[in-house]
Amino acid sequence: MRTKLFRKASAAVMAAAMVFNGSAVGVGSVIAADANKYEFEDAEFTGDVTVEEDANASGGSMLKMTDSGTITLKVNVETAGSYKLTFYALGIGGDKQQNLTVNGDSQGAIGIPKSSEYEEISVPAIMLKAGENTITIEKSWGWSQFDYMTVTSMADAKITATQTKPSDQLATVETQSLMAYLAEVYGKNIISGQQEIYSGGPHGLETEFEYLNDLTGHYPAIRGFDYGNFCCPAFGSDDGSTKRVIDWVKNKGGIATASFHLNVPKNFEKFKLGSKIDWSNTTYTAKDTDFSPSKAATEGTKENEYYMTALKTLAAEFNKLEAEGIPVIWRPLHEAEGGGGETGSWFWWGREGSAAYKQLWIYTYKVLTEDLNCHNLIWEWNSYNFATSENWYPGDDYVDIIGYDKYSCTDWSTGSARLYHNDSPFTSTFYGIMDKYNGAKMVSMAENDSFSNPQKMQEEGAGWLYFCTWYDGGSMDTNFLSEPTFNTKEDTIAMYQSDYCITLDELPENLYSRSDVTPPDPSKTTPKTTTATTTTAPRVTTTTEADPNKSFAKLSEAEGNVNIKFPEASQTVYLRVDLPDDCTYANGGLGVSIPVDGKYYWANVKWEATASGDVKLDLIDNLLNVTLGTDAVEDEDIIAAVKEALVKQTDFQGQVWYAANGADALDSTDGVYISAAYIKKGEDAETTTTTATTTTTAVSEVNKDINYGDANCDGIVDISDAVIIMQSISNPSKYKLTDQGRANADCSGKGDGVTNSDALAIQKLMLKLIDKLPETE
Repeated sequence: MRTKLFRKASAAVMAAAMVFNGSAVGVGSVIAADANKYEFEDAEFTGDVTVEEDANASGGSMLKMTDSGTITLKVNVETAGSYKLTFYALGIGGDKQQNLTVNGDSQGAIGIPKSSEYEEISVPAIMLKAGENTITIEKSWGWSQFDYMTVTSMADAKITATQTKPSDQLATVETQSLMAYLAEVYGKNIISGQQEIYSGGPHGLETEFEYLNDLTGHYPAIRGFDYGNFCCPAFGSDDGSTKRVIDWVKNKGGIATASFHLNVPKNFEKFKLGSKIDWSNTTYTAKDTDFSPSKAATEGTKENEYYMTALKTLAAEFNKLEAEGIPVIWRPLHEAEGGGGETGSWFWWGREGSAAYKQLWIYTYKVLTEDLNCHNLIWEWNSYNFATSENWYPGDDYVDIIGYDKYSCTDWSTGSARLYHNDSPFTSTFYGIMDKYNGAKMVSMAENDSFSNPQKMQEEGAGWLYFCTWYDGGSMDTNFLSEPTFNTKEDTIAMYQSDYCITLDELPENLYSRSDVTPPDPSKTTPKTTTATTTTAPRVTTTTEADPNKSFAKLSEAEGNVNIKFPEASQTVYLRVDLPDDCTYANGGLGVSIPVDGKYYWANVKWEATASGDVKLDLIDNLLNVTLGTDAVEDEDIIAAVKEALVKQTDFQGQVWYAANGADALDSTDGVYISAAYIKKGEDAETTTTTATTTTTAVSEVNKDINYGDANCDGIVDISDAVIIMQSISNPSKYKLTDQGRANADCSGKGDGVTNSDALAIQKLMLKLIDKLPETE
């Protein structure tokens, strides 16, 4: 009940905050003086969205979205067509993302970067109808502020790719020929593709292909393969992939693409190189292994020896294909950024962030092309359309095609999956990625659930090079080809029988033997530039001290955070926190993802520091909250299961949330960082209690006669105290509590600082749900 009550109370508090600020709610479709400019404070909004005054906003006010809600603008255009929407917004406390719909159709998520100023966020190629259109932003993840939006016609937009020759200067004639053909059709047609299922899957390897031929009379032009199982040193064996590639290309005249779901041992530290283990003891996910991607790209390490074994096995197969005159659109290390930012990856190759990933990509490229002589590869790299996606780009010299994996029929905005048919061609994402990399590379839909339909693609100008539908996984929510939720039979027939879509029988006879390409000349190769793609592995540190009772963790930097790996699990851990001279208080968290009944919950353990030094944390006593997606968890059984698993964890993400000098919040947390972490040998975790009590002590010295709840120090506890608490949390630079006010405000779970729970406790007192403060239960 705590969370539900808080949500209702929170809405009341924020409504009160608007009254105190002198703001009023506007209703949509009010257009600013500039005909294509729309102020967000004039929008319709629901949930935890408020109008706030802001001198930096164009109209003096902005909309602030916190825990929930929608923002809706009505946009009028004279002519139907493609338009670019440009949002001026910022993420509060970090990079955020919110969902965008236009006239009821999902356009995916928009990435909102962390900033102290409103950033320009362009969403190109949005189809608007003549007359009124409805633009809606729906809460997905994180707090954000919105200033205004502009609408610009894209009637003259062009699809471009300025770099259409292979990045490998020794690419074979067949590889050059395929690349030239792709460039020839790019922006004019879309090439059809289908991923084959893995060996031993719920049905045969030809099932998807025969389904398509039986239904439409055509096979796809591209067949997707995967060399992960074949080349895995831990359990892999020949699954016939190379033979099927040869048959598809040589005998059927098709195009081959291949991905690389390479598994690594879950416990790589204890894995013995050269040994074989069961598949169930391996993984390709980021959260289930200790395998280091930066070490995989570092010679002399155990990880590098494992990875090189896989690459050598792989290269032997590619060399066989090259001898047959077969090129491959090669897509390794895909979807590295995952959910966005530096810590969102779901694959092991992205678990240490963008710097380590780029290092691994370039290492893989150089080993396969320069050391193992694989010159029949067209290198395809996966991008997302987040503000941070460019950080993961290895550089033009190491990429030929940029792919996007489109799964548009699963809505995660509520924290759990909701399936629905969404045949949007994601035109905005296409142009967003094209623009992000300056129109240098062709852009493909390298994986997809729904491939949309040819009419929508042509009307909207979605110029994807090709699509490659993922296989039917054997259930309603994974049958990506045949389940109508993803692709209806009508859409499948329309696509494969359209003149716009190129199928297997429509590929040219000279696909691999064009007369306008020449054999490579080794004497004319030039060194690749590295200035734009120079990468440095993330700083990895392990502190050592003379104290034999301390076992130190390994720390690796990730943008804005630090990954912490303790040598063993313990309920009691220690963080060494460094504060700059102008900081007298800081807090943050240790976060970790914990599976319970098939769902992954995020546990936040809060730390606080009032000076540089070591902070003691009890993972149970200092557990701040448990969340599923963006929702706080209140189920006691789930929380108990999370706590039970929490003390068994060794890998955490260290975060810094807030920094202050006295009662004044600092503009940033720069200079506050976790420099070391350790556990004490032999310490009985069951008897430990709380964090260092320096913060409580400092507060108690302000005034021993604390008036709990009187945050504004006016001698009365009322709703205005709840308001100032919420304001101080959401905008600490504008709404500041005095030292005495901070002490008074800490009236729920006292000792944990000023939190939303304190505002809730005051409201409970007003509603007579409790009879005194501080709240003790």
